[in-house]
Amino acid sequence: MSPDRAHTLGTAWDARIPFLPRTIWIYLWLFPASLLPLFLLRCRRLFRRTIVAYALVIAVSLATFAVFPVTAAELRVPAGSLDTGRLSPWAVATVYRLDPPYNLFPSLHLAVAALAALSAWTASRVYGAVVGAGVVLIAISITTVKQHFIADGVAALALSLAAYVAVLRPYRPRPGAPAAYGWRGPAAYAVLMALVYAGFVAAFLSRG
Repeated sequence: MSPDRAHTLGTAWDARIPFLPRTIWIYLWLFPASLLPLFLLRCRRLFRRTIVAYALVIAVSLATFAVFPVTAAELRVPAGSLDTGRLSPWAVATVYRLDPPYNLFPSLHLAVAALAALSAWTASRVYGAVVGAGVVLIAISITTVKQHFIADGVAALALSLAAYVAVLRPYRPRPGAPAAYGWRGPAAYAVLMALVYAGFVAAFLSRG
């Protein structure tokens, strides 16, 4: 994509949000959050619906990226100002390097994470509430690491809600058939998350 075609969605509210490098550890949950249905959803029918909802959100997002490209290049903290000798700024610099500041509206990662929370809510109100609280923190973190505009997050949440209404809300569990896994599912996911974060710390400690 040509940067000349990209729009900026910055507002006075975006400018007021402080850069908080430590929130990168919340932001990083965006990536493995999409895997949550594998660990929480026991019902195959609900899992298939979740895959359809994911596909819908991805298709709409990709079409929007093509028609209305957005860049956050001016929003980001200059890479040279990050103290990469410290763990959190290094993690921010790593994300900046691996994830170019384009294709931002809506935030696809946030939309998928929100869908994961909504699918968890469909299977178990407890799981959904816990994951939903995490998604709220993620929605904040995408602005405090200066990776997204507020509008990107709002659009992502609206898109995930629309996909939920269209695909997930009509789901009805079969009587007597649990829609969610027991404690072993979340426990296995917690192990995965521990490995993800440990990998980042190990990469920081082993850098040249």
